[in-house]
Amino acid sequence: MTIEFGLLGPVTLRIDGDHVALPGGRPRLLLAALLLGRGRRVSADRLLSGLWADPPPSAQANLRTYVTRLRTALGPYRDRLTWVNSGYMVVVEPGELDLHRFEADLKDALGAGRATHPEQCADLLATALRRWYGEAAEGLPRHGALGHSLDALDESRWMAVERYARACVDAGRHQAAVAALRSLLADQPARESAWEGLVQALIRSGDRAEAMAALTAADAALLGEVGRRAGQVLREIERELLDAASGPARRPLPGVGDASSAGAPSTLPPSVVLVGRECLLAQVEAQLSRADMMVLHGPAGVGKSALAGAIATRLAPSCPGGQLYLDLCGSSPGLAPMTVEEAIGSLLRALGGDLSGGTSGAEAAELRVRAGERRVLVVLDNVVDAGQVRRLLSILSNATVIVTSRTTLPTLDVTHLAIGELGPDDSVTLLARHAGPDRFTESPPEAEALAALCGHLPLALRIVGARLASHPEWTLAAMVARLSDEQYRLDELSCDDLAVRASLAVTCDVLAERPGGLESLDLFDRWGMICSPVLGLDLARVLTGATARAARAALDRLADAGLVEACGMDRYRLHDLVRIFAMERGRRDPAARVAALHAARCYFLDTARRARDQIRPVPHRLPDGFVEAPATVTFAHQREALEWLETERDNLVAAARVAAQDGTPEGDLFAVRLCAELYPFLPMRGYYRELREVAGGALRCARRLGSRPDEAASLTYVAVAQSRLGETGQAVDGLLVALALREADGDNYEVAVTLDHLGVLLAAAGRLDEARAGFLRALEMHRRGGDRRRVGLTLNNLADVLLQLGQTGSALVHLRESLRLRRELGDELGVGITMLTMGQVYARRGECRQAYGWLGKALTAARATGNREAESRVLTVRAEVHRATGQRRAARDDLHLALALSEQIGDANGTREVRRALVLCQLPSGSATAARTVVGR
Repeated sequence: MTIEFGLLGPVTLRIDGDHVALPGGRPRLLLAALLLGRGRRVSADRLLSGLWADPPPSAQANLRTYVTRLRTALGPYRDRLTWVNSGYMVVVEPGELDLHRFEADLKDALGAGRATHPEQCADLLATALRRWYGEAAEGLPRHGALGHSLDALDESRWMAVERYARACVDAGRHQAAVAALRSLLADQPARESAWEGLVQALIRSGDRAEAMAALTAADAALLGEVGRRAGQVLREIERELLDAASGPARRPLPGVGDASSAGAPSTLPPSVVLVGRECLLAQVEAQLSRADMMVLHGPAGVGKSALAGAIATRLAPSCPGGQLYLDLCGSSPGLAPMTVEEAIGSLLRALGGDLSGGTSGAEAAELRVRAGERRVLVVLDNVVDAGQVRRLLSILSNATVIVTSRTTLPTLDVTHLAIGELGPDDSVTLLARHAGPDRFTESPPEAEALAALCGHLPLALRIVGARLASHPEWTLAAMVARLSDEQYRLDELSCDDLAVRASLAVTCDVLAERPGGLESLDLFDRWGMICSPVLGLDLARVLTGATARAARAALDRLADAGLVEACGMDRYRLHDLVRIFAMERGRRDPAARVAALHAARCYFLDTARRARDQIRPVPHRLPDGFVEAPATVTFAHQREALEWLETERDNLVAAARVAAQDGTPEGDLFAVRLCAELYPFLPMRGYYRELREVAGGALRCARRLGSRPDEAASLTYVAVAQSRLGETGQAVDGLLVALALREADGDNYEVAVTLDHLGVLLAAAGRLDEARAGFLRALEMHRRGGDRRRVGLTLNNLADVLLQLGQTGSALVHLRESLRLRRELGDELGVGITMLTMGQVYARRGECRQAYGWLGKALTAARATGNREAESRVLTVRAEVHRATGQRRAARDDLHLALALSEQIGDANGTREVRRALVLCQLPSGSATAARTVVGR
């Protein structure tokens, strides 16, 4: 069996050579986004921003639906589409994606071009271009990063056409070059580089009259499309044609031939071979074909200078008047940033200007003239701020200028492009290039781990590669071990004059000199003290005591400096190595760290309490000192509470982790209390692994505190997580210990609560009689204590066991009482769960109409409260009702959606159940007994 994916045109899928009908619209766009991931995980957030310009509230649920529909289309290859670490990926083998074949052809063609085989280069490029049959993902909307990726893919096609034309000209195939470029310009009339290529091809063919006509057409097209006349290169060619003093022009096409004309200065640094930057190179070249200036910005060590140098080398042939490089020292340890006057003098000197006795104004005027009378390319590297280059850019208005900076320089009215770290595969490739490939081919897992520990940052990868190269006796595993200890990782990331720590320190030093910089660095240090993965505006206010406006300004300055990156509205995260650097800075003031931790813990715990009370109120809590005054965040209703918990989930889990590792009484108490408040949110959303981690840490803390009630509660939460992760035996054992602790304390309320949890686990293990006895005992204790909420919960659980025992009539009696109590108490979460159980009972009784009614209400309630575990369960039960009524397709659709949900939340038991139901769905329709068995489970 074979499978083929198409992205170079309308998105297509073929299995065994046959075209497969894909669902239209966003499911097809989703497949395009996953294919662009090239076999790697694409985060759910990135997918949502690619599918919608403004994702609706139902976006997550819709995404799961689209995944289910794609899995159905994949048929026997459905397992290629999987959920991985908060994202999805499609496994694509070599040769299965047309994009991979196109890129392989391009690589071979470029190799032939470098080996001066223009005929072979042209043939290979022609083969590559024949793989296209339209725009990338033709007919689909383009949003966010996905839209940019598709634009870059189209740009790679147009670049390939231009390279093909250059190769044809070098091979003497002038007509083929002219035809290819005319076809390109019919689609892209404002593409000036293509007009340059067309004119050059016509000149090389000897048709000067047609070349002049093409120049006139280029001028008209550019004026009509982008509102400007043709640029310097086309104007110079026009002058040469008009002068016609030296016979037929033999100027090389852009990108081919000698890099500079005779006597033209070139101060570019030696070019380096880039890894993983092909799309960025194409994007920058395309932008500079339409505009003459560009800013490349990004954090320290991301490879901006290397990228700028590579671009300048590629553009050198189209700038024959000279190629100049100037380091403005905005990020050089120990060096003061260059002044504007110094920069003007350096550039003027490189262009042969006279600096003897001239005023700064005269020098600027001479530089303007000298740069304007020839086509010059200038790289302004390591710019500290916009003020350093604003006047310079005005002087160089007729030159092609590439600026690099750690800050975004947003006030410069030029094109901007953010540069990020490399992908995992490219990171390994870069390491292997510096350290030698043999060790990396022998140990792929260690190579991937090493790249991850470097944060996929080119500077760190280069340092580690250099160290490995100088120590051939070191193994990758040994280097991984050296980098694994965060306390010393930045010490290891240093070699000769390269060091990640020093590079980041320069960024902080520069920021400290700016207005408000010290306040921003204080926030940066406090962030390092609490080790929070994400910093939002509310937490920034808590850490600094500042107003929302001041806190936002501090965050904006950190982002402009490249120390943090935005990950949402007023939310920022740190690159892993920057996080370690912030932690180092945060450790310099132990007293401030204690205060920052306490403030953050008060915010997290007190807000989590308010959120928990919106979901399922807690009547009594013991005082513990973690109180906010006044409250930073409050909630008007449950939806707001759930949104906050979802947004801050990573921070809450991290805060619990840090507290459990803290080893202080305050940290232990915080970890225990926060665990209690995150229940039931974590299990209802299916975050079982996070619950196991948080509850496991709380259990250790409770034992250090010597608190038996907290130990019992933590054992209960651990058991809930274990049961859903398939560790039922361990979960039952833990709950039995918790029950013994509760009984020893004589706390009847907590004994009954523990019996409820134990009953659920015993039922899941098939020990139904024991489960029923436990629920009956718990029910009696809840009734005696007058706890109506717990009565409603236990009645539902008891009914579920009675259902499995075949006692549907008794189950319905208990469920009606449970539903009444939960409605009276306004327990929306509980009402939805009881409706689900009602639907199961009616399905078991064969009363499908009633079952559909209750299950529909349960599904609405589950989605309204964000209860993904219940949503998966409702879909599984409804699928069996569909099957029992002969609606097999509807059954499969529900089961695939349930499978995606259960896999996404890590529900091992739920996943097994859905897979069993899918198997039953393939059985003959007469297998009603099997269907009833699954429904009643």
